Amino acid sequence: MLKRLEEERNLVLINQAIFSGTSFAVTALLAHFLGIEGFGIYSSFILAIYLLMSMSNALIIQPMQVSFARFDNAPEYRGFTLLAQLTVGFIIMAGAILLEFTSVKTWFNIHSINLFYVGTLATCWLFHDYFRKLFLATQEIKNTIVVDCIMGCIQIFGIIGLVVTHRLNLDATILIISASYTVSSLVSLFLSKIKIKHIVYRSDFFQYHKKEGSFLFLSSLLQWWSSNLFVVTSGLFLGVAALGAFRLVQSMFGVLNLLLQTYENYVLPKAAKLFASSKADSISYLKNITKKGGLLFILVLVPLFLLSEQAIVLFGGAEYAEYHNVVKGMVLLYCIIYIGYSARLPIRILALNKTFFFGYCISFLFSILSFNYLLHQFGIAGAIAGLITNQILMISYWQLELN
Repeated sequence: MLKRLEEERNLVLINQAIFSGTSFAVTALLAHFLGIEGFGIYSSFILAIYLLMSMSNALIIQPMQVSFARFDNAPEYRGFTLLAQLTVGFIIMAGAILLEFTSVKTWFNIHSINLFYVGTLATCWLFHDYFRKLFLATQEIKNTIVVDCIMGCIQIFGIIGLVVTHRLNLDATILIISASYTVSSLVSLFLSKIKIKHIVYRSDFFQYHKKEGSFLFLSSLLQWWSSNLFVVTSGLFLGVAALGAFRLVQSMFGVLNLLLQTYENYVLPKAAKLFASSKADSISYLKNITKKGGLLFILVLVPLFLLSEQAIVLFGGAEYAEYHNVVKGMVLLYCIIYIGYSARLPIRILALNKTFFFGYCISFLFSILSFNYLLHQFGIAGAIAGLITNQILMISYWQLELN
């Protein structure tokens, strides 16, 4: 049993290394060759897609991650979740087409960007995210590795091809990345073995997702805004270049996101499964994996803090050098985020969704009350300070409720 868990964990880490490594490489290439302004515009679209992804995850994926035992891993349950994801994709595409032919592009001064392309990117990305998390939740980890390798190869070689042929621009970038997610999703559909007869609506599945997803959905909105309000408003108040720099620095921490995604996509379902049979085994598992993860955090964060300017120039280019203090601030933020997982995971395992939701309420309320003052008085340093305070308030509340 322990040997199998060790093998599964190693495969998950390999998969997250592939996924995060692809994101890391693609972000570095785009930051270099799109320029700080172009990369800032691209980053604004990615932030919007992350908002859609967090909403979709709350309604479909997060309840699914802890529910397969509840429904005896029924093929119809997989089919139901795919039907739900198809519905989300249809809504996104309809919205993108509608926005393309309205005055929204004029408001945001993005005449040269085809919003239909952006909608296609969001839809395909969400399908890829759905399938990879489905495979992780059902321990079909080799399937996840296959589809992530396909996605990564298309993205990296496609963008390099655009750079070599001098055709790299925002529209071309969006099309290449959309193509990568489309191909990987089609392969995922084949590997998932979900048949047409399994894609059905069932009232018990719907009621479960409605019940569990309601607070998770509201939490996802609050989570996104509390995490990104300072990032978004830094783009509005300080310029699109500041937004691009902020997103670049966030991408530099891809190795740590690898670990945090492993917690969400593998450790959480595994700990929840252990908790159902033995509370002591679940606690022991979480303590053991937290200690090992802490070592990786130290190995990454200390060099980034000491060599912040060299790191951001190496990753994005000389034009980002003035933002090197953002790297130092992000190091402090990630330290607090990791410490907070000692409260976040038990909250999720115990399905204390109201507590989860109220934690983000507190964080969001602070963001709304403080972002204007912090950004105007301290600039991008104020944004970092706001994000750090957000985490401290939220984690303190969760820990208080657990105690």
